[in-house]
Amino acid sequence: MDKIKFANRIIYYIFLSVFIFYIISGLIFSRVDTNAPFHTYAGTEIRPEETIFTDDNTVEYHIKLEAVDSDNMALIFVSRHQEIEVYAGGDLIYYLKAHKSVYGTTTGTNYTMVAIPKDTTDVMVRLTNVYAGIKVRETTFEYGDETDMMKGIVWSSLSSAVLSAFIILVGAGMVLLWLVCRREIATTQSLLYFGIFAMVIGSWAVNETNLATLFVNDRKIASLAGYTLLMMIPVPFVQAEKNFFEIKKSNISNIMCLVFVVTDIVLLICHMTGVRELKNNVFFIHMMLIMSLLYFCGVVVRRIMLKGFDRKVRSNIIAVIALGVSMVVDLFAYYRGMQQTDVLGKLGILIFIVLLGYESISEVFEQIKEGQKAEFYREMAITDSMTGLYNRAAFEEWEKSTTGYEGYAIVTFDLNNLKSCNDTIGHAAGDMYIEAAAAIIKDIFGRHGACYRIGGDEFCTIINQQKKTFDIDRHIKQLREREKNENKNAISNIEIHIACGYAQYDSSVDRDFEDTRSRADKRMYESKQQLKSN
Repeated sequence: MDKIKFANRIIYYIFLSVFIFYIISGLIFSRVDTNAPFHTYAGTEIRPEETIFTDDNTVEYHIKLEAVDSDNMALIFVSRHQEIEVYAGGDLIYYLKAHKSVYGTTTGTNYTMVAIPKDTTDVMVRLTNVYAGIKVRETTFEYGDETDMMKGIVWSSLSSAVLSAFIILVGAGMVLLWLVCRREIATTQSLLYFGIFAMVIGSWAVNETNLATLFVNDRKIASLAGYTLLMMIPVPFVQAEKNFFEIKKSNISNIMCLVFVVTDIVLLICHMTGVRELKNNVFFIHMMLIMSLLYFCGVVVRRIMLKGFDRKVRSNIIAVIALGVSMVVDLFAYYRGMQQTDVLGKLGILIFIVLLGYESISEVFEQIKEGQKAEFYREMAITDSMTGLYNRAAFEEWEKSTTGYEGYAIVTFDLNNLKSCNDTIGHAAGDMYIEAAAAIIKDIFGRHGACYRIGGDEFCTIINQQKKTFDIDRHIKQLREREKNENKNAISNIEIHIACGYAQYDSSVDRDFEDTRSRADKRMYESKQQLKSN
């Protein structure tokens, strides 16, 4: 099943890349035949004087208007995948025609705003279905000042657009947190998938708002983007739930995601080739969404059976209710022919994402906190409390974990006169001597490797020379200069003298790194005798 999971990821990412390229190219090359700008709006309703269905695909509306001496009056109505013709006093003043291409045939869903010439009293609007065999949908009309109605568009769409944008931002935040934490914490995949899910569904919700039509005039591409974004939702949703509940092996989820991706590809190919466009295949898209929601419910039930009503389950029960309500509202809005889904639908999506996103983020921070605690205790276990250097246990751990010593060298240190300092002045002064010597060793040699206190007055530094050769003579000279400066402020009558020895690992003479350390110790004791004789 790992192969299925891998194949699923590869196919999904390829599909995502092709889809992005497809949409961008559509914005450049797609064409809708129209001779007037159109906008979106919903306002005060005007009832047509007569409605005539000329055939199963075409409907004509005959509207009587009061004559107004103004060039700023407009008529607004909704069309859904329909060609449009608008006549004023018998003259064609606006049309919107479908244009067949690889991006589809549809004109999309439009809130069309048509400027009406002054003193016009008779208007006829003809709507013709782009897709034959679908019952023609009736629409409503509004008439009024164009400027005021444009303001109404922005105001009426604002809350829905803000909610949708916030969903995208929440998703982006989750993905960003995943990028920051993924190396430290392995179990953050749910954040990634929840973030992708939020950004995809948020983008779809933005695309469905009236406000979006002010910026995307090509409603064919907007329609294509809407359907395709819906098609992309189930995969990250299922993966997010699987990772959220830490389901290690889930053949069901992997197979479902593979089926979803293959279905998406087939549906998109059918749309591009004109065999059957996405509008006619929307049932399959809705079925994938319902299947993913059922999987969500199944995962929650399974969790209850295994661990009872824990915190994750309680959050998911609320989330599944919110998402279920949202899905019902959105499907109802679609099949009722509403242009944008209700704010309630977006609130349900937001509640779902916030609840489960909060749980995922809380879990990540808890793991970070536990990791910091573990790291703190581990550091405490391998750190010498007096000097802050690594201790002997850390040195032995390094020896065990290092498989090859080629290129490594060691500098060993011993403090002269420490016993005399303890016997004559006291152990407090001896401790100060150890701390001062450790600080000197760390300042000079710590830049080139890890420093350890491996005994009472014994220290060492492990240096990796694989990339840069270490000049021991120069650093010993620095050590002696530092001793002189420190001894100007000597601890009582005891001066700091640090004996040191150096050796590099040599496979021809050393069986292991302990042999290297023994050679360094031998030179260190020679240094110790030399310091005493001076």
